[in-house]
Amino acid sequence: MVHLCPLCGAGCVDAFVTRDHNRGVRDDAFCYRRCLACGVLHLADVPADLASFYPPTYFGLPELQQLRAQAAVERYRIEIVQRHAATGRLVEIGPGDGIFALQALEAGFDLAAIEPDAAAAAHLRAKLGIEVVESASSEDELGGLGPAQAIVAWHVIEHVPRPWALLEAAAESLLPGGVLVIATPNPHAFGLRVLGPRWPHVDAPRHLFLLPPAAVVARGRAAGLQPLQLTATDPGSLHWNAFAWHYALRRPGASWLRENIAHLAGKAIARGLAPIERHGLRGAAYTLVLGKARTSAS
Repeated sequence: MVHLCPLCGAGCVDAFVTRDHNRGVRDDAFCYRRCLACGVLHLADVPADLASFYPPTYFGLPELQQLRAQAAVERYRIEIVQRHAATGRLVEIGPGDGIFALQALEAGFDLAAIEPDAAAAAHLRAKLGIEVVESASSEDELGGLGPAQAIVAWHVIEHVPRPWALLEAAAESLLPGGVLVIATPNPHAFGLRVLGPRWPHVDAPRHLFLLPPAAVVARGRAAGLQPLQLTATDPGSLHWNAFAWHYALRRPGASWLRENIAHLAGKAIARGLAPIERHGLRGAAYTLVLGKARTSAS
């Protein structure tokens, strides 16, 4: 039987079979396939009850004081955006716990968000008072939020059933000179080559796609967006290196002691592998900034 890539229509081959190693919701097996043309890895058998693999504890939903402390640690996010957009309308897709949303508010952006999780959406409204559209179809909601100077998706596009539709909708919603910021797991990662189906950033079945940087850049260009920045060594991407080795060593429901040993060991492994993972886009994740031309051909 010939299998076709759901994103480009080219032929695919089976890459590996894995399970929900990160959260252990159930013991189902999941097959991922790799496209022979665009290189995208996709989940072949998306479960009908995918929502059940996002437990109530998926987002921490911290109180405002904790949120401020976490936002201070992760300042790199707003700094990446501010290199390309200083102010104006900003739409965050999948804000989750609200760390970046708080940064964007405090930086003076006119913020709106699209969030599929009802509890997270309620938390964002209550704690931050922001405009939140509760929807699992961001590509259908972006147009209703008005033209944006910036759209951000921190580790969201891998969860989306139609990632190219989301990218194209973002391109249409951006103002001339606006930017789309995407952070996502890297299927060219050294960790995936070593760990294969147990690589934590596969995160079956929640991650539907693992998108090579070149494929996202090519699709962005087709939608009228040009790459402005591509890195696997920003602080967020480096964090995901250590996270991968940590989660490869832990087990869901492990004791406090085992969890902490795994955490420390993961950080040590990431330090040891830094010469490899910090070179040549081999890190566990990458951040890509795509920009819309300041003047339209139309």
